[in-house]
Amino acid sequence: MKYAGKSPGTPKADDLAFHASDEPTLGAELEVQIVDRETGDLAPGAVQLLKLCEEESISGVTAELMQSQLEFKTDICRSVAGVRDQWLPALRRVRNLAESQGYDLALGGTHPFHRTTTSAIFPSERYERARDQQAWLIYQRVVFGLHVHVGVPSGDMAIGVINVLVQYLPHLLALSANSPFWQGLDTGLASCREVLYGLVPHAGLPHFFSKWKDFRNYYQVMRDCKALHSFKDIYWDIRPRPDFGTIEFRICDTPPTVAQALALVALIRALVILAVRLLEERPQVRRGDLRKHWITRENKWLASRYGLAATFIRTPGGKRGPLVRAVEEMIHRLEPIAHEYGDDPFLTPLRSLDHFESGAQRQRRLFREKGDWKVLIGDMTERLKEELNPSRRAAGTTHVPSPGTPGEDQVTGTLGVPSP
Repeated sequence: MKYAGKSPGTPKADDLAFHASDEPTLGAELEVQIVDRETGDLAPGAVQLLKLCEEESISGVTAELMQSQLEFKTDICRSVAGVRDQWLPALRRVRNLAESQGYDLALGGTHPFHRTTTSAIFPSERYERARDQQAWLIYQRVVFGLHVHVGVPSGDMAIGVINVLVQYLPHLLALSANSPFWQGLDTGLASCREVLYGLVPHAGLPHFFSKWKDFRNYYQVMRDCKALHSFKDIYWDIRPRPDFGTIEFRICDTPPTVAQALALVALIRALVILAVRLLEERPQVRRGDLRKHWITRENKWLASRYGLAATFIRTPGGKRGPLVRAVEEMIHRLEPIAHEYGDDPFLTPLRSLDHFESGAQRQRRLFREKGDWKVLIGDMTERLKEELNPSRRAAGTTHVPSPGTPGEDQVTGTLGVPSP
């Protein structure tokens, strides 16, 4: 499944056109673990399952770096309900196929005990090139994330929105944190995925740009010196995608439930809408505040370490406060926008953070209580299985709003670009 009829591929800076979107359209990508039903370990089942998906005409499911990963992609959606309506049927059908082959699907930012050096790279030219370039580092990328695209009206607006919203990346990371364990060890982190991903080149926080022309120049320089082959070699936590006409958020771990993933999609969309409106009223804000960019690096570390329990830097002057309170303030500010676009029902899992248990907290609690990796994996797979059970959803036992939620219309083609 594609966001574009055809992506420009590897354009030069002088033809790096931003395919503007007049609406805050959505696209979302959820990276999912393939696990062995007997051992609970990651299983290299992607090639087999993708072949079955092709035979069964299941669209929107693609390969990722490792053969133990699948990515569930949407077409363009006008609402979070549209994302839900594409994800759930695909997840349900692929899970059934996986079960028939001795596999299961699980949601998590990392696998708790998998030895990553046993992982198999998915056979593709791009991934094999990455393995040759990154060597040992490639096996530190056995991680799983949620990526969200939101359409914006111009390249300059994309840069401005990134400058405004970079300070909220720690908030999103803390909400999604779901990777406390790595190769059988408790890392002490809420999200070790974010730290691991930061090891590879061109990852982490984006460089600071004041306008679209600056990004174009950066991309041209990096292409000319062969540091970048395409946009896909930029792994920033938030990045422009001119070929799609979007901003892509890559900061989030794969959350423990589809409901939480949809809540994050709704938050991210509302954040972008808020930033666009601010920039339309006050264009000078596009230049951003470099001081906030500086402290975001520290705040992101605090969020990856402590999750919502972090005490983070609230202002460039050094004032600190509880991150959870800042996240609550952000959600409260965004709820009217989500309501305006019909996305507010999806915020339910995040409406009472005093009782919110992150994926990292739940994993640690279960392992502390049971001391058994299989119990932990069983919980991850069973939660997804229950969410995908139509009868349980109809009975109201999950937080995924049922079909019929306002605004569930979708469109296909390019994010922000009309279909040919």
